[in-house]
Amino acid sequence: MNPRKENIEFDEEIGSQDKISLTKDDQELIKIHRKRILQDRSEEDRINDILMGFRFSLMNYLGTQDSTEIKLLGEFLKKVLDQLNVKKGDFAEYIDISPKNISKYFSGERKFTIDHALKFEQLFRIPAEIFLEVQVKNELTEAKRSSRKTYEKYDLNDLLPA
Repeated sequence: MNPRKENIEFDEEIGSQDKISLTKDDQELIKIHRKRILQDRSEEDRINDILMGFRFSLMNYLGTQDSTEIKLLGEFLKKVLDQLNVKKGDFAEYIDISPKNISKYFSGERKFTIDHALKFEQLFRIPAEIFLEVQVKNELTEAKRSSRKTYEKYDLNDLLPA
């Protein structure tokens, strides 16, 4: 593989200015190269990559301005637990939630608490505030969606003296 072809993968990810057409052989070589890189990583590196992706997903969601999208904290947690090969029941017991109730938290029927967020902070090396912000964003989105008319009547001009 020549040096230029080794950079194709990186260029594709960040958006090269030059459009490069890859042959099926080139694509296969890239897949083989990626597999080799992944196999050579330590378990610690693999876990760090998963946690970095988890944090990025949370932050990306918080940064979106789409006021209609709701993605539950439980959805994020399910995904990272799957990637880490941790069973939901084991996770539930570890953070002091009944394994029978963990599905209620993941589905949004129950809300994660500050105590849970502090445990997540220690487990996933992500500030507790981020977990809580996801929940608050969802609650605000749901409140705006279901009670829009209730709040439209409030206008500062109505309160100010004439």
